[in-house]
Amino acid sequence: MKKKYLIIVPFLLLVLISQGQPYQKYNFTVFAEPQLTWLQPDSKNIKAGGSKLGFNGGLNFDNFFAENYALSTGVSINSMHGKVETETADSLQGYTLDVGDVTEYHLQYINIPIGLKFKTIEVGYTRFYAHLGLDTYINIKAEADLPQENEVDMADQITWYNLGYYIGGGIEYSIGGTTALVAGIAYNKGFIDIASSSDTDFTTGSFNLRLGILF
Repeated sequence: MKKKYLIIVPFLLLVLISQGQPYQKYNFTVFAEPQLTWLQPDSKNIKAGGSKLGFNGGLNFDNFFAENYALSTGVSINSMHGKVETETADSLQGYTLDVGDVTEYHLQYINIPIGLKFKTIEVGYTRFYAHLGLDTYINIKAEADLPQENEVDMADQITWYNLGYYIGGGIEYSIGGTTALVAGIAYNKGFIDIASSSDTDFTTGSFNLRLGILF
């Protein structure tokens, strides 16, 4: 687990380096991301039960420290869902779960990413980009649909934080001045256990389709 946190070091170094560089350019993107989300268990008592559609939307801000290289951050509201199937009879929030029962989680986070963005030179009206970095999540809602009851509060079963990484790319198409249409895809994967219970372990994951406008 400690090795995974070493990914933070390059970003911290780049932040320090950029403080001594003149800011050459800023831009920001308003985006909406339909996404396919899931929960990945690592426990003997549950297994993955299927993926669900989710949604992420917000703002992304790029601070260029060189012509085509930027530090990237922003803020968004991310709604993630996923199913887990009971493999060993258990109880959850006072409800009995039998073998084969499916619990569907509905999670909502404030996400503040930090990462790097790389762009190609503009060819015609088009630029391609790649980005990667860390997602830092703060949980603001946790509910679950159980076989016996829907919208059961899970605030005490889900940690208030989550941490993951993202990698993806896309295209920017200029529509005049500094404004461009944005389309891209990304893979996001949590790498810490978000279940509060010591005998249950699962992480988040998603594939995202980004649609946005860059200013």
